[in-house]
Amino acid sequence: MAAVLAIAFTAFGYQLRPFIHQQFPAHSKQSDAPSAPSAPSSSPTPVVNGDVPQAYLGSWRTIINQDGEHTRSLVIKQGRIGDDVLILVADGPTTSGTYHCVFTAPLTAASSDGSELTVGPSTVTSGDPGICKPGGATTLTLTNGHTLSRTNSENGERLNYTR
Repeated sequence: MAAVLAIAFTAFGYQLRPFIHQQFPAHSKQSDAPSAPSAPSSSPTPVVNGDVPQAYLGSWRTIINQDGEHTRSLVIKQGRIGDDVLILVADGPTTSGTYHCVFTAPLTAASSDGSELTVGPSTVTSGDPGICKPGGATTLTLTNGHTLSRTNSENGERLNYTR
């Protein structure tokens, strides 16, 4: 059960963050009495300042065959260059049953204008090693704000994902 929860939390980008120590104001020079600690802020703390533009973040889906049997679910989370920001879940039938593969890929480059991200190569984090094979680097671009294109950097193959 713990492994399932760990995969689920990882797949959806939840991260445990260390507690932020509360800072106390300096003592006033006009008084010898210590000042009271400031009240905690009611505004939420940002998750992470990263290199992934907001428009890319979240869940994306595609189907890679006409019958809808081979699905791909992609989650892009915030991170910096070198962080795993892409989580891909691939599901579908095989001749002897079904496959379920989970991959992660690090962010390797981000264009300065936010128009393009490069991720990968990917790593298999779960699944049958005979079926689930890591992939090479891919380039992510957004088209019309509703479509994410993922293009293989080696062979030019492209998959389009929607929300």
